[in-house]
Amino acid sequence: MMNPMPKYFFNIVLDGQSTLDGLGQMFSEENAARAHARHLTLLLADRCRDPMHSFVAVSGTDGRLVFKVAFQPSEPQT
Repeated sequence: MMNPMPKYFFNIVLDGQSTLDGLGQMFSEENAARAHARHLTLLLADRCRDPMHSFVAVSGTDGRLVFKVAFQPSEPQT
């Protein structure tokens, strides 16, 4: 019998303000969840004013932090 895929919750902290993921998403492995978290930081990069206080905190179904993905400081617009 196969193990069910783990569910990950992608809680976004943008400029120190938290948005909790109440639904979560299933991924077959942690690397796929990390890639999704990196993708979220790219999608939200233009809204990020404070990269030091912006990240995606990924937790499991037990609510414990699995990993964080930081926002990258954007290059100044020229």
